[in-house]
Amino acid sequence: MLGLGGFIAVYLGLLVWFGWTAYRLVAGLLQGSGGEQAFWLWVVAAGAAFLAVFMAKALVFNKRAERDTRALELTPAEQPVLFAFLYRLADDAGAPRPHKVYLSAQVNAGVFYDLSLINLLLPSRKNLDIGLGLVNVLNLGELKAVLAHEFGHFAQRTMAVGRWVYIAQQIAAHIVGKRDALDRILATLSRIDLRVAWIGWGLSLIVWSIRSLVEIAFRGVVLAQRALSREMEYQADLVAASLTGSDALVHALHKLEAADDGFQRALRFAAREFAQDRPVKDLFAIQSRIIEHMRVVLNDPGHGAVPAVPTETAPMHRLFHGEIAQPSQMWATHPPSAAREENLKRRYIACPIDARPAMELLHDAQALRERVSLGMFNGQAPTCVDTAVSLEQLERDFAALSLSRRYQGLYLGRSCTRTARTLDELYATPLPSGDLLQALDGLYLPDDGQAIEQLRERERQRATLQGLMDGGLRAAGGVVTWKGTTLSRTQLPAVIAELDDELRVLRARVSGHDQRCRSVHLAAANRIGGGWPALLRGYLAVLHYTDHTIADLEDANLLYLQTFQSVIADGRVSSKELRKLVAACNQVQRALGQVYAQAGQVQMNAPLAQALGKPQWSQCLPEFGLVEADENNINAWMKAAGSWVQVTLDALGTLRDASLEELLRAENAVAERLRSGDTSPTDATPPAAPTGYPIRLPGEMRQRDLRQNLWQRFLAADGVFPSVARVAVAASIVAGVLWAGGAVGMAEVVAYNGLQQTVTVAIDGQSATIPANERHVFRLSERSTHHVETRTANGAAIERFDAPSGGHGGQFAYNVAGAALLLNWRASYGSASEDTTRSLSTTRWERTQAQDIFSEPPQKVSGKGGQYRDVLTAVSGRSPHELLGELGPERDLALITAHARWDAADSAYLEQWMEQLRSAAPQALPAILTERLQRNRQDVVALRMQQDIATPEQRAQVCGQQTTAAQAHPDAPALQYAAIRCRSDTPERDQAFVAAQARWPNDPWLQRAAAAVQVGQLHLPQAQALYEQAARAPALADEVLPLLARLQRYRGLATDLPGMAQQSPSLASIVALEGGERTQGTPYHSYYALAHGQLDTAVTEAAADADVQARIVRLAAASHGASAALLQQARVLPESAGLDPITAPSAWALAAREGWQTDALRAATLQGTGEDGAYIARFFDAVQAGGSQQQAEAALGGVSLVGRGLAYTMAAVLLGQRCPDAWRRGAQQLLFASERPYLG
Repeated sequence: MLGLGGFIAVYLGLLVWFGWTAYRLVAGLLQGSGGEQAFWLWVVAAGAAFLAVFMAKALVFNKRAERDTRALELTPAEQPVLFAFLYRLADDAGAPRPHKVYLSAQVNAGVFYDLSLINLLLPSRKNLDIGLGLVNVLNLGELKAVLAHEFGHFAQRTMAVGRWVYIAQQIAAHIVGKRDALDRILATLSRIDLRVAWIGWGLSLIVWSIRSLVEIAFRGVVLAQRALSREMEYQADLVAASLTGSDALVHALHKLEAADDGFQRALRFAAREFAQDRPVKDLFAIQSRIIEHMRVVLNDPGHGAVPAVPTETAPMHRLFHGEIAQPSQMWATHPPSAAREENLKRRYIACPIDARPAMELLHDAQALRERVSLGMFNGQAPTCVDTAVSLEQLERDFAALSLSRRYQGLYLGRSCTRTARTLDELYATPLPSGDLLQALDGLYLPDDGQAIEQLRERERQRATLQGLMDGGLRAAGGVVTWKGTTLSRTQLPAVIAELDDELRVLRARVSGHDQRCRSVHLAAANRIGGGWPALLRGYLAVLHYTDHTIADLEDANLLYLQTFQSVIADGRVSSKELRKLVAACNQVQRALGQVYAQAGQVQMNAPLAQALGKPQWSQCLPEFGLVEADENNINAWMKAAGSWVQVTLDALGTLRDASLEELLRAENAVAERLRSGDTSPTDATPPAAPTGYPIRLPGEMRQRDLRQNLWQRFLAADGVFPSVARVAVAASIVAGVLWAGGAVGMAEVVAYNGLQQTVTVAIDGQSATIPANERHVFRLSERSTHHVETRTANGAAIERFDAPSGGHGGQFAYNVAGAALLLNWRASYGSASEDTTRSLSTTRWERTQAQDIFSEPPQKVSGKGGQYRDVLTAVSGRSPHELLGELGPERDLALITAHARWDAADSAYLEQWMEQLRSAAPQALPAILTERLQRNRQDVVALRMQQDIATPEQRAQVCGQQTTAAQAHPDAPALQYAAIRCRSDTPERDQAFVAAQARWPNDPWLQRAAAAVQVGQLHLPQAQALYEQAARAPALADEVLPLLARLQRYRGLATDLPGMAQQSPSLASIVALEGGERTQGTPYHSYYALAHGQLDTAVTEAAADADVQARIVRLAAASHGASAALLQQARVLPESAGLDPITAPSAWALAAREGWQTDALRAATLQGTGEDGAYIARFFDAVQAGGSQQQAEAALGGVSLVGRGLAYTMAAVLLGQRCPDAWRRGAQQLLFASERPYLG
């Protein structure tokens, strides 16, 4: 009541306020007030009057009762027994008698009534709808209980509250959803001359605000009403129990699931019969027979029937058990059946149940059944066949082998081919041999039936638990109960994971049985011969085709439907969303098109043709006429698509059912022949399926992008934050916050944070926290200068300055610390030619005329002809080599210094920025490192860099300071890491790294160091696990991912290079050199030629860059197949040309092989490869000395992955064809194509 009262108060308050404002202003103006502002006051008065009318129009409605227009209205004269029964029941319940009674086909019974504003005070006259599908399955006592429940609602005083809520809902629906003449007036006003259009825009904004407030306010009313509705259902159940006992309504609830299922199956059966020109006369006879058959098919005696109530324990007898989610269409808005049974039997009332059929209440029931059935047809009523004919066809349908209990329900509602990508996967390899009769006897055992039932139950439970975790379902009573234990939502993932383990075992068992069935019968067919193997494989091929094609089409259609719901969720469709919807529509069109394009490739034999009633599969499909969707035909396309999908799925389903039936029939024939020794051939030709049809394994779905952005969620009020935000915005507008007046003459400053840490920017006293690579807009009063102060999240001052503004408003761009690369460019639209003008800068503060500042320009703009938009884009969050080189040394140095000084210690490219500063201005780096360590003594990158830039004399001092700090702070992993790194004793240092990582297992630097130790000890799985963890740290991803890729390749594991390259620019560069796609036309394309053994081509392509060519010559000369000329070219290279830590080892090995001078190359290798150098040299010496493979491997000791790859490369170059395969393969796996010679 409080929520309802609040809604009415808000609505009436707005209505009265707008009306009073219009009256007050008009009254004053008519008396001569207003003066010079009179015109504007008239404008405001007209707007208020408009909004008052907009609010008041929602009170004028007459909601007609929603009912099935095909329902028959019954009268007391036609049905005296029924009306006497209803009137007596209503009187006994103390409820008003129904005004009108209707008989519909549905499995339902309910109340409906007309509604208007007057019903706030006077109740509506209630009409009763009785579903014949419900009457058909219940006995008289059960129907009485269901109707008594409905009359129990009539007698409730809370029905008045429900009526008021429903009236409030109509008001809300008129305000929020209805578009009428007033909206057309606003739209017209907004499109005319600009001098008038702003009035329409303003009023439209206010109307949107009102609609938003009303919608949000009514949601609270509905939530309260739902809680009330639950209690009303329980009370109505007790009314039914008082009149019919505690058991009758429970029995009716129990039968409803079977009644729903039987009625839906009857409708589908009737649709198929209608398509075959055999319209069904009595739909309810079909429903009854289906329920009987399903009782047998499901092996469930309780399907559509109830057991006798035990006399001695009747109060404790329960038909329903606690479920996680809710059942049955009729009771979808009711409490769970188990809870209702508990409520009904809490105070048990014993009462005999009248077992006579409920149909006895109806006069000439058979005629009514036929009239209602005939009313289900659209258009002109057809001439129906006799019910016996329909029942005979139904018997044939249920005589299908797939429904036989012999198969233990293995083919009910599931595919036996979906888990296989190819036909061959459905058979065991090799096929069974030996005693095939015994193998046949081992199929379709009761244990197999129990396994499939258990699988279905577990899958249902799994889906329910997932729905609860995702929030799509609500637990009964708000409590999740699993195996007798109450769970919180945080425990659901663990329970689902446990259930998934059980499902994997069950699915493997069921899939294994499917494969065994197919394999044993195929083996038997092979033994018999005579065309039987081809026949079995043909039927299975068609079944595999239809199963996967249906799954693919259903997936495409689901994607389209989900996309449609996603794009309309906020009530409007943007151009981008429209393109996304069109793309989803065309997924359906292409999936359908493939079905029709391949129809001619489906070859049906005589049994399939007889089952489908057509000699050719293509004749079972209509001529395909669904064109591709586009932005112009999307509405017409969507109207047509549903029927195309349905008719195609129906046809495919028929073919699937027929192929399964014929497969089982053929397998039975094979088994019978094997048992009898009959080897006679089959006279049926094998059917055939197309090639290249879509494969859709379980769980494989098209990629979906259904997430709504914050703006869409805001418009739809989807979620707590968007709802609160929209209420806040709408309430602010409705309350009349006059922000526009105060905004005149204000300056707008857009601040962008290109530093890789969160900063706080304060301008003229306004403060904002800006994350890395984000922007914030400040709106400031105009003044000659703006005082800017920027600090880190910890309060360290980054910069403070007074920025000039010229004393006028306008737009300004603030590039924090000059840390982002700024790109000024123009976006072109329509017929405008592309403007390629670009300008780059790192300017800290500038006035700009750009229309899009640090934000993406719109995809399209309104207007005719060509248009341009000036755009200022900030580029940040990338590696140094992507940002440097375009601005000149001085500005590059400023950019490097800003990042080296201020980027967060755990940011992605800090170490690379410091290396850049070390190269560009080494004298500036020590002071910056000292400054960083004063702010954060655990800045690992700064600690490492202090060690790396120190001279041998300085290193002792630096390491002494870092070791002392580590001893003073034994619980600081970063300091311990730095101290261990200072140690010179390699074994001791390695052991210390491993021990430290064990102590701090989540520290990424220790993970990387320990991984390197594990690599040196050839504990590769342990190393990979550590690298995978370290790669999650942004500071290490760029360096560690290439190492991880090398390790995975070396171990022979699948490596997702494209995916890893997206996270590591270094790896992306390596992959680009090796792939060659992005290097065409440049000297770097020579690496692609080298990788493919095109040695002379590689040298030629590198000619434009002397440094690249020298390096290529070094690698090409050491390659397999190098010519004498290429060797000579390498020999005469200057001593240092083309040499680096990667090429020096190969050059050394080549020189040793050819008998050239090696001293300088050996020295270059030892110097360039660091700690790996000694291991590589010992390995190469052992190889040169002719030592065994084991001796050489032992010499490698604790070498790194790259060092091991270099050593193996040297062996391959030296030994040529005599090189062990393991070394050659190791070199190719550990090094990429740009890092080694071509090894063949």
